[in-house]
Amino acid sequence: MFSVTPEVSSQIPHVPMEDSHWTAPGVPDPIDADDDMSMGMLSSTASLRSSILRALEENGRKYHGYKDGKYVLPIDEQELERQESQYYLCLETFEKKLYFAPAERAHRVLDAGCGIGHWVIDFAEQHPHSEVIGVDLSPIQPTFMPPNALFQIDDLEEDWNFSFKFDYIHTLMMAGAFRDWPRFLGQCYDFLERGGHVEVQDIDFPLRCDDGTMRPESAVRRWSDLMMEAGERSGFKLDECGRVADMMRAAGFVDVVRVPFCWPVNRWPRDQKLKQLGLWAQENFAEGCEAMSMALFTRFMGWTRDEVVEFSARVRSDLADTSIHAYFPIYVTYGRKP
Repeated sequence: MFSVTPEVSSQIPHVPMEDSHWTAPGVPDPIDADDDMSMGMLSSTASLRSSILRALEENGRKYHGYKDGKYVLPIDEQELERQESQYYLCLETFEKKLYFAPAERAHRVLDAGCGIGHWVIDFAEQHPHSEVIGVDLSPIQPTFMPPNALFQIDDLEEDWNFSFKFDYIHTLMMAGAFRDWPRFLGQCYDFLERGGHVEVQDIDFPLRCDDGTMRPESAVRRWSDLMMEAGERSGFKLDECGRVADMMRAAGFVDVVRVPFCWPVNRWPRDQKLKQLGLWAQENFAEGCEAMSMALFTRFMGWTRDEVVEFSARVRSDLADTSIHAYFPIYVTYGRKP
């Protein structure tokens, strides 16, 4: 269960995507306002920016307004702080590795669903020869970045219109972000150079327990089951990560490798490293269970805000109970385009 043995089963072009793309704050727009057509483009871009920057207030949380709040996680300060701690939890889990595929010489790199942008910045700083683009639905990335990094706002479930291909495509903690993982991986294949790699680093629902200590009536078990059901109803399934290796092969990737890790939900393991990871995971899920549940449960399960808040408190209590030996599988899966 706790093995980490692999399972073998320059400047960036400014407008890599057309139509709905929008660059992050601090990046100038390539619009010449000297003619009527450019003025029309300027007006359209301003309208798009307004849509992107508009936030939805719902049940006491703030969600992005782009694509009508399609993504179910909040974008308020509380959630962004949790995502930051989650990023560092991932780094500790992966022993400070940003990637497992042979991507050290990648020239063009895409971080699909870059979130707060930490991975983009870290990769760009460690690989100054690379051009690194982070794409996300929400404009939550920092304004200041390395000169070889760029953020774009776009929906990666739509058709990709990059004007070039990548050497490496990365995604981290995107469970529940894509309705159609095979299509996403197919577009990764199409927009990779030959010999390029795609890598998915993600959590796999449902919550596991190997010794019967997570009873069916426990709040944390019920939360895991409800998250699975809500994911099914919303179309954003949470158990796709465990099937990514097969999806990669179906998309045409070869030399597919999967490296398993795990996050205990608290300090129950005897192993000291896992015990520490469990403590950090407990803190992260205690902070995030309400954020993860609020939109899914109120939009798709018929719950009220108060019901989610009360239930989340019981889940947090279970997360702190070291007699419950539960854990989430974490998989790093990568493959090569022949």
